[in-house]
Amino acid sequence: MQIPARWLFLPVAGLLVASSQAAPKPSEEDIEHIREELGVNGFTAPSIEVILQELDSLKPIPFDKVWRDVPDATPQDRARLALSTGAVIADGFLAVASEKQSRIEPVGRALLRLAKGLGVSDRVSKHSRSILEKAARQQWGDIKQELVRTQAEVETAMLGLKDEEIAHLVALGGWLRALEITSTVAADDYTPERARRLIQPELLDYFIDRVSTLNPNFKKTKLGQQLEKNLQEVKRITSKPVDTPIEKDEVKQIRELARDLNKRISSGDE
Repeated sequence: MQIPARWLFLPVAGLLVASSQAAPKPSEEDIEHIREELGVNGFTAPSIEVILQELDSLKPIPFDKVWRDVPDATPQDRARLALSTGAVIADGFLAVASEKQSRIEPVGRALLRLAKGLGVSDRVSKHSRSILEKAARQQWGDIKQELVRTQAEVETAMLGLKDEEIAHLVALGGWLRALEITSTVAADDYTPERARRLIQPELLDYFIDRVSTLNPNFKKTKLGQQLEKNLQEVKRITSKPVDTPIEKDEVKQIRELARDLNKRISSGDE
């Protein structure tokens, strides 16, 4: 069965982070109640396995065109820290799907650093070490399973502390990096069908709505303002009548809008 296009590269909202390492682990009943309260479900938080299946379906991926050096800076503000975490998670998906052993280590170390900044390094460290060890042996199937376990650990932390805004920002950061990857692949080997994968109206509306509810102080920053502006522009480009494809030039526009935001997120510039 073909996976719906809306899942394409959607970062797992469950790979989200909380603000304290000392938080007690909630019961399964509490987790389910919080999951329902925050709207974390199969649409907003598909499994990592689904994401990896979609990446596999896009092979061959022009890796050199879509890879970026993982940023080595740790943002000081939590909003940018969360966005950066999501973007690095997307980088990890790309490295695994492309089976690039040398790129796994910087991703794993960046995730550890960012997790420490967000207060969940204790939940991430054992999985990051395992990912690095298995990458050295090129055990790609095992790495995928370790990513799934990482998802479960960090989702528990997020749900236990109800850090909803950080959850949305991590998901958005991953989706934006994924959108840059997707649009680059679609532009590199353009077909109307590949371009059609960029049309995700429900998901795009979801993120636009989440951005509108963010902390007013963050929304006043240049990054916050540019997030709203670029997301609305992506919506304008992709708001097409049924069976009307996105043209190649429009795919390139989407790529540049996503790339612009990702550069702003990683640079730390206001």
